[in-house]
Amino acid sequence: MTARNRVGILSSVTRAMSELGGDLREASQTVVRGYFTMIFSAEFPDNLDEEIVRDHLLDACRPFEIELTFNIPTRETHAEPAAPVRLHVLRLGGDNQPGILRQLSALISMQGIDITGMNAVRARQGGGFEMIMKVAVPETLNTDEFLRELNSTGRSFNITADLSHHS
Repeated sequence: MTARNRVGILSSVTRAMSELGGDLREASQTVVRGYFTMIFSAEFPDNLDEEIVRDHLLDACRPFEIELTFNIPTRETHAEPAAPVRLHVLRLGGDNQPGILRQLSALISMQGIDITGMNAVRARQGGGFEMIMKVAVPETLNTDEFLRELNSTGRSFNITADLSHHS
């Protein structure tokens, strides 16, 4: 769901889901520059036609001018990672310069690390940024070595990185 942020969006959508007997299983919501975005996973009774669910939710979203996109998950959507992973929190901060996120995200992906959540903001003073990522790190990866490489890559941008276990 995406729309200009307003009070009552979540209430309206969850009421519509409840009216259909839906169960909200997981959700991620953020507001960026006045725009609300929410991704959620919900389950509905098996005897309920997909079109009924879609139409009812679209009706609930109409007053808020919400863009609503539906995806029906497949087996592949729920596939487990190929290798065992450990959940970590990766914190990055430093100067906000063109190209730094591209370089750091390339390094992260080359290590087989999956970014499962992210929040980034510009620091109010000095043109810097702060970013917190939830990451799934392969158990076989040497995290100390990865962190050294990340800090080394970020040094020219005054970037520092910290990696901690997610509890």
